Amino acid sequence: MDRGELSRLFQIFDKNGDGKITRNELREFFNSVGILIPEKEINEMIAKMDVNGDVFMDIDEFGSLYQEMMEGKDEEEDMREAF
Repeated sequence: MDRGELSRLFQIFDKNGDGKITRNELREFFNSVGILIPEKEINEMIAKMDVNGDVFMDIDEFGSLYQEMMEGKDEEEDMREAF
């Protein structure tokens, strides 16, 4: 994904446009698409990707999360094809 696409996707999550995604923004996005994620998992996602320790996710940290999620999706698809 190029930087422009990443930026557009990031803006969907960053509701108030402050350049960072909060726990609430992350949870609200997933809820809006019908994915209910427990608070503990939201906190773990933020903590895992929060390189600078500010308890938010900036665009670079978000890009890392997105890449990790897509790699997991590819592995899942590979497993389905194999079996």
